[in-house]
Amino acid sequence: MKSFSTNKVAYLLGLTLMCATAAEATPAFARQMDTECMSCHFQNIPKLNSFGREFKMSGFTMTSGKEEMKSTLAGGLGLPSTLNMGLVLKARVLSDDKTENTTLGKTVKTEIFDESAFIFGGKIADNVGTSMEVAAGGIFGGKVLFTTEALGGRVGAAYSTTDALGAFQGTEIYTTGLYRPVRQFENRKKTNIFQDLGIGDGEASVVQAYYHGGGLYATAGGYVPTFAQSSRTDSDGYKLMARAAYEFSLTDTTMMLGGYYIGGDTGNKIIPYNLADITNEVDLANIAALNRTSYGIDFQVQSMLAEMSLMVTGAYVLKNDYDDLDMTTGLATGTQDITGYHVDAQLNLTDKYGVKAAVLGHNDKAVDRDYNVYSAGLEYNMRQNVRFCVEYSYTSSDRPDTVGTNGTTVYSGSDILFMSMVAF
Repeated sequence: MKSFSTNKVAYLLGLTLMCATAAEATPAFARQMDTECMSCHFQNIPKLNSFGREFKMSGFTMTSGKEEMKSTLAGGLGLPSTLNMGLVLKARVLSDDKTENTTLGKTVKTEIFDESAFIFGGKIADNVGTSMEVAAGGIFGGKVLFTTEALGGRVGAAYSTTDALGAFQGTEIYTTGLYRPVRQFENRKKTNIFQDLGIGDGEASVVQAYYHGGGLYATAGGYVPTFAQSSRTDSDGYKLMARAAYEFSLTDTTMMLGGYYIGGDTGNKIIPYNLADITNEVDLANIAALNRTSYGIDFQVQSMLAEMSLMVTGAYVLKNDYDDLDMTTGLATGTQDITGYHVDAQLNLTDKYGVKAAVLGHNDKAVDRDYNVYSAGLEYNMRQNVRFCVEYSYTSSDRPDTVGTNGTTVYSGSDILFMSMVAF
């Protein structure tokens, strides 16, 4: 890795201080519950603990009960006395020695307010809740959940639409990366296989039903891999999404084992994206998600180790077929199958300081493009709602890349990421 000068490091750190992910990680819900943020989160925002998962499964309808307005007219009223609002700001600076395409050389990428959002939501009525956000560029998205207590747990339905957070954004409650904002590492494509392959992100409009109780979380529904205003509503435009996970506890340790499925043929059609922006097989997988079939397994462990909090997550993508596109027409011409795995862990030495590590394996079954990524990071929670981290990743591969007159080059390299998050 090329060395950084002191001035460059100071410049990068300064940029991150301007800064933070949109998601349900908003103090608006802490105000609704009249409690601190970490009552729902584990180690740091936005990762959820067991109470946070229950709060989300309630459709964000749980309240402290202190300031709730009630009425018996026209079916009653269940509004909090104040509107729940929050602002989440996030900034990242990434120095990358090599990208996944054939253009080698270090790049520095800054994302100031890229995932920032104004968020509002919470309880609408006794069995209805929402989490909505207005992101950069005026993009409006979010979810509405309908829920009730039944069958020894909670039964509900959700509608969600997003420009970037994927098909599982509606009710996903774990940290394995199926829901893009909730993951252990910020450098998501180098540390999380769902994010690396585009399974846990992208445009999606979803209608789903779910059940949560007795340790079981299960959901199934239909979705279109496009944002709300451009979604097809005819029957062949919908794909299937399904997710199941079982959670159980042993002493101070909570474990989850789960799996997912997305699939369905929406037909060969022109892809509504800028084909000129496609630079590598990961981009191709993301935009070809209109015809993706994928399934895999994941796990999560939350525990205490010598009074230090520990979270370990992992996933293995068993199958991930998607259309290969003609770069001129945007039409499907064949299929690709790229799979892989990740395992990551974070240990918080104190409430404020944490260390983490990850390994990711990327397996392209069609061509010789396998690689491994090894990552490490440091976390600092200056406040519950103010977070900083630094992450380093090293990519190792025997994949050959032809680069102009330089001939064949070994695909490997390192990158470093600084991130800051503020939520208020």
